[in-house]
Amino acid sequence: MRKLLTDSCVSPAVARRLRADGHDVISALDLPADPGDRAILEMAAAGGRAIITIDSDFGALVFRDGAIRVGVLRIREAKPVTQAERVSQLVSLYGDQLADGAFVTDDGVTARVSTRAADSN
Repeated sequence: MRKLLTDSCVSPAVARRLRADGHDVISALDLPADPGDRAILEMAAAGGRAIITIDSDFGALVFRDGAIRVGVLRIREAKPVTQAERVSQLVSLYGDQLADGAFVTDDGVTARVSTRAADSN
C-alpha cells in the first residue's frame, strides 16, 4: 500500500483506481479549494505521500527551488480511463522510488526517474 496525493488536475478516475488497488489516496479535488502547488507539496510531505500530477511546476519547486522533497509522479494528459490504468502501472513499478522521493516523469510509453541528493528536508 502506498500513500498518495492526486493533484486537482488529475482525473478523479485515477484516485478511484488507486484506492481499488489498495492504496491510501487523498485527492486535492476533495479539498474545499485548490490550495496551490506549494501547499500540496507541504501536505504530501506532512502525510508521507507521493504526489501524482500533470503539472510541470512541481519539478521546478523540487529541483530548482529546493522545496520539500517528496516523490512526484508526473503523468501526461489522457482520457480518464487511460490515465487511471497508466498511473496504476506506474505506481506498481516505481512505488519504492516514489516513496524515496524520486521524480518520475511519464510520456505515456516510457518513464524517466530523476532524483536529487538527499538534504535536510
